[in-house]
Amino acid sequence: MATIKEVSEHAGVSQATVSRVINGTSRVSHDKKLKVEKAIQELGYRPNFIAQALASSRSGSIGVVVPELGGPFYSSILHNIESKLRQYGYHVIVTACGNTEREQQESVEFLLSRRVDALIMHTQHLTDDYLINLDEQGVVFVLINRFVPELKQSCIEIDNEYGGKLATEHLLNSGHTRIACITGPLEKSDARGRLQAIAQPLKKQVSITTKP
Repeated sequence: MATIKEVSEHAGVSQATVSRVINGTSRVSHDKKLKVEKAIQELGYRPNFIAQALASSRSGSIGVVVPELGGPFYSSILHNIESKLRQYGYHVIVTACGNTEREQQESVEFLLSRRVDALIMHTQHLTDDYLINLDEQGVVFVLINRFVPELKQSCIEIDNEYGGKLATEHLLNSGHTRIACITGPLEKSDARGRLQAIAQPLKKQVSITTKP
C-alpha cells in the first residue's frame, strides 16, 4: 500500500501538502490539489482513517454497521439502538455495508473518518484479525451476533444453536416428520449454528432421515 511520502514524491509536493489535501484542513492551490489527487488515484493510496480518528476528540456520535437496512430484524435493532443512545446524548450514524469483506471494511473506515466515538457492528465478513487489529488500535466497538474469543468482552452473541434445537423439537413433538430448514448463507456463523442444532434432535428420531 502506498504511503504519504510516496504520494508526495509522485506529485512533486511536500508531505504536509498531501496531508492538507487529504484532511481538508487548510487551503491548497488548485494546481497542487489536482497533482495530489492524481497521485493518490494512480498509486491507489488509502488514508489511515483509523489513526486519524483516534487522534481527534470525541464527537458524540456512534457508528452502526449492518449489512442492510430493510426488513423487521434490522429496523427493530436500529430503532432500539437509536432510542437508547439518544437517552445518553449520542447521535447515530448508520451504514448499510453489504455482504463482502471489502464493503464492510469501507463502512468501518468511513465511520472512523467521521470520528465516531464507538462502533456497533453486525457483520460476518470482517475477519477476526481485522477486528482484533481495531481493538489493538483502541477502537471501541461491540459485535452483535458474532463471537471472537480474543474479543469476548465486546461480543453480544445470540444462542442460535439453542434456538434451532427448540424449534426442531417443537415441530417433532407436534408430529411433523418432513422438516425443511432454510438457513441462509452458510458462511454466516448464525446460519451454521442453527443448522447444526436442527440436525441434533433429528438424529435421535430413527424414523426420520435427513437430506442436504
